[in-house]
Amino acid sequence: MGSKRRRQSGRGDDATPPVPARGADGKLLAFAERIPAPLRGLAVGWLQGAMLGMYAGFLLLFGGIFLAVAWSIGPQPLIDSIHYRPFTGHASGQIVESWAALDFDPAVLPKGRLYWQPWAKIETCAVVEYGGDWGAPLRRAFCGNRFAFRTDFDLESWDTLAPGVPFSFRRDRSGFMIQELRMTKGAFDWLSSHPPEDTFMLSKPPPATALGALKEQFDRPYAVAIASWTKPMPAFPLAYDPQHPEEAMPAPLVDQRRDAFSIGLMAVALLLCIPGILVWHLGIRFLFPGLGGYLLGFVTLLPLLALPWWSDVLPRIVGWANADWAEVVTDMLDDLSRTTRFNDSAPADAALADGERIVWQAGTGIYADTFGRLHFSEPIPPPANAAAALAALREQAAAQVARLDSAARTALFVKLRKLYDAFARNVQGVFTLAAENTVRDASVDSATRAAAKDYLVLASGGDYYQNQLDAIERAAVKQ
Repeated sequence: MGSKRRRQSGRGDDATPPVPARGADGKLLAFAERIPAPLRGLAVGWLQGAMLGMYAGFLLLFGGIFLAVAWSIGPQPLIDSIHYRPFTGHASGQIVESWAALDFDPAVLPKGRLYWQPWAKIETCAVVEYGGDWGAPLRRAFCGNRFAFRTDFDLESWDTLAPGVPFSFRRDRSGFMIQELRMTKGAFDWLSSHPPEDTFMLSKPPPATALGALKEQFDRPYAVAIASWTKPMPAFPLAYDPQHPEEAMPAPLVDQRRDAFSIGLMAVALLLCIPGILVWHLGIRFLFPGLGGYLLGFVTLLPLLALPWWSDVLPRIVGWANADWAEVVTDMLDDLSRTTRFNDSAPADAALADGERIVWQAGTGIYADTFGRLHFSEPIPPPANAAAALAALREQAAAQVARLDSAARTALFVKLRKLYDAFARNVQGVFTLAAENTVRDASVDSATRAAAKDYLVLASGGDYYQNQLDAIERAAVKQ
């Protein structure tokens, strides 16, 4: 019996029983063991795929950037120098249509986000008409450098499509820019149906929609008037191939690109290709781990045929591996081509040529009852600088305000004060001379002079003091 019990008690001595796992790790292991094997395989495969995609996207991004730089300083200048060699004809064009193209796709905006500006890009486009001995005038569209959009962006200071290539918005009868923004229907509908992300710096009460906030951002009559009068509508010099005058290009751009090629830069481009292709090849191997031999080499080199269109193709390739890296590479390519990006086309094919339009004309928005009630005439010759332009605006405004009766003047200065208090402060500086003259005008009633003084002290943005204005008023009344 004793030996039998000993044999029973010694059963399994040759195999140590497993020790039950304890704690969080044990619970996780027990949970994983209860998952069916096929599902476990899918989960592991998904995690491996995500990790491989992240590594592949990172490598493709940097390999692609090396290749993009190499292409832009070597082969592209060589191609341009050959292409523009026959552009020996010259013509003077004029801008007949111009706009800013806002590229914003609401589908890429993270769910629930209202701060849309970082996902938007903006570029200017112009349709230029020019004539020659070929018959009827021709038109060509040009779209220039593209930039990230911001809430502090303005349109009136944008005076080039690219370095050396002029740009301006069309002008109204006063010589003021008629600013225009175009976007897709999807972008317009999204901005029209969502509130602004932040209303801190907006007028009070703030606009109810993001579109309203955008309209307010560019409603700047004072700034537009100064910029317009100091920068008259520019001439637009063109160069063209006499065999193909319909494909004219801006003459400064032709001159730059015709002489841009350099043997030294081509050598640098070849050196950059070495790390670029190596890193690119490694990224392709991560993206397609099952490929090898000639097939891997073919898949590595095939996308490089798209280098002339790399800014559009590379983000898509990187996006197959990892969407986050695709956004990064898009921004990096935009930075690389910020001053070199330039597209020419038929007018109907220009960026957002058929998009939804928003137009700003000085004095037609929130400032319609103040700046908009006056009629300005562009000085001839144009003002030499911003100070001279402002002086001309103030003189014309003062002359027209002087013709208003006391009630109309009072209403004007009260409105200017209300706009200032509501953070709508882009026209107040135009009316300071008119208010000073009103304080000196003994023919108007005291309420009108009081409204003018109130505006000058509290809403003009200038250095005016109550006792100073009171002294001016008393001297005027005594006379």
